[in-house]
Amino acid sequence: MRNVETIYGAITLPDWPHDLIVRSLEDLGEWAYLEQQLLAQLVCRDDVFWDGGAFLGTFGIGVAQIAAQGGRPLKRLVAIEPGAELAGALAENLRRNLVCDHSLVSCALGAEAGHLVPAENQTDNRGALEYRKLEGPEAGTLLASGVECQPLWHLRSVHGNYDVLKLDIEGMEVEGIKGDFDYIRDHKPVIWAECNESFNSLLLLEALVAAGYDPVYVAFPAFRQANFRGRAEVPYAMAYEAALLAAPQDRLAAFEASGFGEDVIVRPVKTSWDLRQALWATPRWADSAWAQASRAELVALLGRMQRGETLGGFLNDTP
Repeated sequence: MRNVETIYGAITLPDWPHDLIVRSLEDLGEWAYLEQQLLAQLVCRDDVFWDGGAFLGTFGIGVAQIAAQGGRPLKRLVAIEPGAELAGALAENLRRNLVCDHSLVSCALGAEAGHLVPAENQTDNRGALEYRKLEGPEAGTLLASGVECQPLWHLRSVHGNYDVLKLDIEGMEVEGIKGDFDYIRDHKPVIWAECNESFNSLLLLEALVAAGYDPVYVAFPAFRQANFRGRAEVPYAMAYEAALLAAPQDRLAAFEASGFGEDVIVRPVKTSWDLRQALWATPRWADSAWAQASRAELVALLGRMQRGETLGGFLNDTP
């Protein structure tokens, strides 16, 4: 373990030199800070914020700090994280950098109580670690390596209600919503749920619509140009993350995507086709030259790619 100075304050990091989030915190002094800025706009004074998939705690810390700076301090933050290897650093980061009441819950989120096991070892991005259910004959042999899973309704019986819910639980966002569907439908908390290029995202949209929301698709650069360390070069050009935002209309009125110095995509999505189109038009990777090109240059390049033309064959007199 080691401490690094970041936009959040001193953050304790595990010794994972190849991990994407750890490297971002070291090199840029932040991780997904623009995402935290976007969500923090919807926080009201004395809200209770649940951070599902807290990892090192920087997301919840960032939202809490930004909201407090805007005169809307949280009443409480509940950080939910299944990774036992993160518990020490997470607890220290929350203690050191939060001024509101907070607690740490060590479990995964699902539709029902049980146990999950890691699907695979993500050594280069442990924040993207997926879990799967224990089923069949393997359940008994893998139980010792699994993590506890609880539905949100059960956690509410222990920790009280939530006003804002972030779900970044690697494909289990629908299961998380199922685990407290009646409360979500009836009380309409603000929900910020990860939205990846996966069929599960279409199911997530269906679940939010079924709960009575008019969801909004929000996509944003993972790395800010105006990062804490002032680094001119970020790890990946045009690497976008995306979320589905669900909130009551009075809260959505406070949401603004401009003014952050980055190109944020915001689209209402009511159907799976709407979401397919939004995800299709979201950049996930780009050649660095593309990222520096003007709109006219990009249109020219796309036209040539569509016609199958290449620079090597351009103006070449060879038939």
